Amino acid sequence: MKAVFLLKYLLASAAVSIAAMVYPALAEMTDAELAEIGIENTKYTPVGALRAGNAEGTIPAWSSTPIPVPAGRVEGTWPDPFADEKPLFTITADNYTQHQDKLTVGQIGMFKQYPETFRMHIYPTHRTAVADKWVYEATLKQAKGIKLCPETASDGIVCLVDQIPGGGVPFPRPKNAYEAGWNHFLGWQGLGQHGTANGALIDSLGNRTDVILESRLLWPWWAKPGEMGDSDWYSRDGGAMLCDSWQVQQPPRSSGLVFGGCNYAENVDFQVSLYVPGQRRVRKAPEIGFHDSPSFGSDGQRTVTSRWMWWFGGREVRHDYTISSEPEEKYVPYNNYKLAQEDVSSDDIFGKKHINQDLVRYELHRVWIMDSILKPGMRHLYKRHTAYFDEDSWVGVGFEAYDAKDRLWRVGEQYNIQYYGSNVFNAYGDSQIDLINGRYTTFPYWFTQVKNEHVGLGIKMFSEMKDLPYNVEIFTPQGLRKFGQR
Repeated sequence: MKAVFLLKYLLASAAVSIAAMVYPALAEMTDAELAEIGIENTKYTPVGALRAGNAEGTIPAWSSTPIPVPAGRVEGTWPDPFADEKPLFTITADNYTQHQDKLTVGQIGMFKQYPETFRMHIYPTHRTAVADKWVYEATLKQAKGIKLCPETASDGIVCLVDQIPGGGVPFPRPKNAYEAGWNHFLGWQGLGQHGTANGALIDSLGNRTDVILESRLLWPWWAKPGEMGDSDWYSRDGGAMLCDSWQVQQPPRSSGLVFGGCNYAENVDFQVSLYVPGQRRVRKAPEIGFHDSPSFGSDGQRTVTSRWMWWFGGREVRHDYTISSEPEEKYVPYNNYKLAQEDVSSDDIFGKKHINQDLVRYELHRVWIMDSILKPGMRHLYKRHTAYFDEDSWVGVGFEAYDAKDRLWRVGEQYNIQYYGSNVFNAYGDSQIDLINGRYTTFPYWFTQVKNEHVGLGIKMFSEMKDLPYNVEIFTPQGLRKFGQR
């Protein structure tokens, strides 16, 4: 029987823990609030997480020291630092009600939908999401003055003012859901990424189509002053924040498609162009990165607003946002190195109905809960969209989406690891399951598996501009035009 929950029931059950912060305050952090965040010896970490563990001792205190790079590690591999650990216990369809207070709605839906195959192995908690010191110093500087633009309060427009170059998590102790959304969007994910990736599409019969593409990603938000040069493309509209480009390699019918573009502090509508090899031309593609447009390469099974578990989608929002008053304890995917091992193939990972749960590691962590409720008179595929952000990194770990009939429709999880060397805590893979049509998809991750099976590049994370292996012109219309003509 399909897992369908009434929105009315869910809103009632969540009312105790969700504080409605629809109308955002615009005040910057006070001196007293700033004094509570810091790299060491403060109540909160630099990104606003509670430094202390929990009373039960099941969540440890946070340390600013990153986990060490394993001895003998080969570049491009991700050895599991917790390979010898065994699960503390396993949650199944038979016992999930005993742990329901620490499960997400999506996980409960999966237990009901797939009682024979969905299970959660719970491991000891490790707060491995630790960045380099300069990332936290940039955060402390940025937090002193940055604010939401006045249009956010008056019209719900997504934009920033008074930001400074050099990056930083903008609102370590968010006063409203908009600020929390910005933290999720601009949290440290490295300066850049490059790799060959697989966005697997699995149909209701368990058949898989691999969408192989080359991914280039750059966060100008985190670039040091002057590093992006004097190009108007990167300095316009308050400065570029995220620039993204994908080039499809397979399936053959889409081979050669490539897009590139950026969004900006004063305009988060993705300014993107698409090169179509059959037409040998570049055109503007505003549908890429816009609200509930189908996510590129997802066969219509994903929307832009579910990228990284949650996304603004556009500067004029269609939902009212709320955020939990404080992070809540949930069992979420964390330190998922088992999925990243060289001897684990795509066939091992992608099951018929969902990811192989024996390869997924769950830990107890505190997460912010972000709720998006469709505004009256607005149109969107998702009437409601709930997302979960890790308190130590603001990285997404899960989401649920509901259709117009208030049915639980799509649920997702993101499988994060701490990337050695660059000290980036970010996704190695994810999955989004359609509980109504029985299909599931993955975002273009799974880099090691692509390297093994398709002779790809693997994933590389970069913390400095000098290490980027691609020309940043790929994100501009002019550069994309040159790229397509080669």
